Amino acid sequence: MKANVRADCISRCLAVVLLVMLTGCATYSQQAVSMRDNLLIGRADVAQQLAEKEDEDTSDVLASLNKGMLRRMTGDYAGSNQILEVAKQHIESLYGVSITDTAGSMMINDAVRDYKGARYEQVLLHAYMAMNYLQMGLLDSARVEILQADVKMMEWGEEPDEDPFMRYFSGIIFEALGEEDQALVAYRKARDIYIATRNEQGLEVPVMLKKDLLRLLYSLGLKNEYREMKHELGLANYKPTKVSGNFGELIVVLSNGLAPIRTESAIMTFSPEVQSNVRVAFPVYASEPIVLNAARLNISNKHIPLETVENIDSLARQALDDEMPLIMTRAVARAVVKYQTQKSANDQHALAGFLMTVTNLATERADTRSWTTLPQEIQMARVVLPVGQQSVSIEIINAAGHVVDNIEAVVDIQPGQRSFLTRHWVAPVPVKKYVAAKN
Repeated sequence: MKANVRADCISRCLAVVLLVMLTGCATYSQQAVSMRDNLLIGRADVAQQLAEKEDEDTSDVLASLNKGMLRRMTGDYAGSNQILEVAKQHIESLYGVSITDTAGSMMINDAVRDYKGARYEQVLLHAYMAMNYLQMGLLDSARVEILQADVKMMEWGEEPDEDPFMRYFSGIIFEALGEEDQALVAYRKARDIYIATRNEQGLEVPVMLKKDLLRLLYSLGLKNEYREMKHELGLANYKPTKVSGNFGELIVVLSNGLAPIRTESAIMTFSPEVQSNVRVAFPVYASEPIVLNAARLNISNKHIPLETVENIDSLARQALDDEMPLIMTRAVARAVVKYQTQKSANDQHALAGFLMTVTNLATERADTRSWTTLPQEIQMARVVLPVGQQSVSIEIINAAGHVVDNIEAVVDIQPGQRSFLTRHWVAPVPVKKYVAAKN
């Protein structure tokens, strides 16, 4: 009788655990797919409504990151920074090893670990907060974000994990603030990092950055380095121009497409420790990078192509490759623990052993979490324009060379100053049809 009661209790407890685990996994997967599905049909507003409604837990870093990006996409820059600041603070609080966090990942799966984002995601968090501040005209606040990103990039071990776009973007903000010495340092670093990460990102040094570097060298009177760098950068015929008088500069930053989404894969592998095959699950990027539509500016029928300055798709895949040895080590160790608990339960009672087997199989899930609302690429253009209000169109061009969408904006160009326009494009926004009311 006691044995039957004990078996019944075990089965009930395991069933509850199984239900909780499966519900948690399904909730995250469904929300991520739902957000992306709406973005892929141009409905960022619907994606935002779903994200705000479905997840009210402000301590969830990933939920805050996605809410922040969706608010940006719908033009709520202040609201975006409000929730991104929440994510930032929680990420900082998660530094260090949590004993309960580690124990949970060893008993259940990696998805129970607190999410603090990959390094590239943490850096881009500061980049997008800076962009929000730029859209609100708060240059000094944008400067704070790039300085925080600098601290973040430099604190990761003896070899700093630096992002070339963030260095370049920092230089642009420094220059907008009139801090040319700081801007030159940032441009030099950006050039070096683009070269160092060429294989990982697949990007050459942007032509814009080459010209910015030469322009500042000339402006600061570093003529020898200027002459040497012209030849080194392959711009021997370049002639620097200074933005002044009745002209200002517009800097356009376009977030194009969507970052890759992780899926789950699983294999059976032999464990010498238990002398048996065990099942391990791990995250993968199953799909190849999407070929994005090109983008260009159209200002008074003059076309200026945007240049790719950040390949987030490559950053995501490289980050997973770097983490994979540790992921597999944890997965195999976890599989061994589960095998042993399963065997122990089976020795106590056949039903308990069966339920433990089912629970272990159900909870052996890969951690497929990532900041899914990030773009696939970041593209930029810089253009000098006459002072005053200027109509600007970011045109999206398909492989056949046809314009498939336009992002329209009016920008205010100030004498000798730099203005910023930051936008997202994933898919054309559906045109709303209004029917006139009858009297």
